[in-house]
Amino acid sequence: MVPILTTFAAENAEVVEAWQISFGKSMLAAIALAGAAIGLGWIGASYMKALGRNPEAGKAAGQIIIIAAMVEVTALLAFLLAAFLIV
Repeated sequence: MVPILTTFAAENAEVVEAWQISFGKSMLAAIALAGAAIGLGWIGASYMKALGRNPEAGKAAGQIIIIAAMVEVTALLAFLLAAFLIV
């Protein structure tokens, strides 16, 4: 099996290199978007935990929405960057 792969890689070095670059860019985009999703979940969970301990903290919901929007914009920028890089 290995000689077949090495023969393919030797004959199609350009294709293999292009695939490796595309795979790397895709992984970069996946990590960026996963990080943004984890960040949004963390923000929401922390806010709900704080709200459970102190119900009057609900007045500061505007600040939490602004922080969540900043994380969302970062995710959008990562998605757009990945879309332009992968193509």
